[in-house]
Amino acid sequence: MSDECPGINNTNGNSNSSAHNAASYEKLKLDLKTTEAANNVVESLRETGQLPSNYVTKKQAAQQGWSPGKALNNTVPGGQIGGDIFHNTTGILPNSSNRVWYEADIGINNKMSRSNQLETRLLYSNDGLLYITTDHYLTTTKIGKWK
Repeated sequence: MSDECPGINNTNGNSNSSAHNAASYEKLKLDLKTTEAANNVVESLRETGQLPSNYVTKKQAAQQGWSPGKALNNTVPGGQIGGDIFHNTTGILPNSSNRVWYEADIGINNKMSRSNQLETRLLYSNDGLLYITTDHYLTTTKIGKWK
C-alpha cells in the first residue's frame, strides 16, 4: 500500500494505480488552472484589501435584476459574483476565533449560467488565508495568503 494514496498498491501495471494517477493528474491540472485564473483577484486583495471592481455580491447582483441560474452579464455587464460570506458549515476550511470566510467565482464566463460551468471558487478569509475549490466545496486546496 502507498502512504501517499491509501488503498492503492504501487505495483507496476496495476490498473487501479493508473486510474488513480490519471484522476490525480486531472485534479492537479484543474487546481493549477483555477489558481492561475485567481491571480488578478489575489493581486487585488493584496493591493487593496478588496475584490476587483467588477465583483458584486449576490445581493448586489439581484438588486440589478440578476437571478440565480441566469447569466450575470445580462444584468451586470462584465460582472462576477464574489464577496459573499462563506459559512463553512462543513468545516472544510480551518476555523479560528473571529475568522470570516468569503467566496468569489473564479474562471466563470459571465455570459453563461453559473450552473452550466465549472464550480471553481476562491475562498479567502479576513485574516489572509487563500483556498480554492474546483468541485463546489467538496474539497479545497490552500494556495497561500493575501495578507
